[in-house]
Amino acid sequence: MYDKVFDTDWQTLEAEDALRRMYALGIASELGHEFPEERTRIRRLTSTAYQRSVLDLAYNEGRRQVQDVRADFDADADLWEALIDEDGSPKAPPTLDVDRTPVGLPKAVSRASMLELGVDELEMLRLPSLLRRDE
Repeated sequence: MYDKVFDTDWQTLEAEDALRRMYALGIASELGHEFPEERTRIRRLTSTAYQRSVLDLAYNEGRRQVQDVRADFDADADLWEALIDEDGSPKAPPTLDVDRTPVGLPKAVSRASMLELGVDELEMLRLPSLLRRDE
C-alpha cells in the first residue's frame, strides 16, 4: 500500500512531504505493513528533537486513525483508500457511527446527574438564598 503510493527512492524531502509520509507509514504499520527503514530515513532528515517528535506524532496519528475506524471496514485496502488519497495526501477521517455505544454502560461512565440542572436561566443569575437579605 505505502510503496504503491509513495516512492522510496528519494534523496531529500520537504517538511510537509515528510509529515504526510510519516502519517501514511503509521497507517501502513497498523495494517501490518512495516517499513522501518523508510521511517528511520525520514527521521534522519531532521536536525532537532522537536522535529523528530513532530514526525513521531504524525506516525502515531496515522496508527490512531486506523484504530478508530478499523471496525467500519472489511478490507485493509478499503481502509487505506479511506484515509489516503492516490497522491499520498491524507483524507479527512470517516465519521464514526456515534450510535455504536455498548449496551449496559456502567453508571460511572454515564452523564453526571449534577450537570442536568432543572433551573431556568434567570434563576442561575440570581444570588443564592443564603446571600440574599431578608427584607
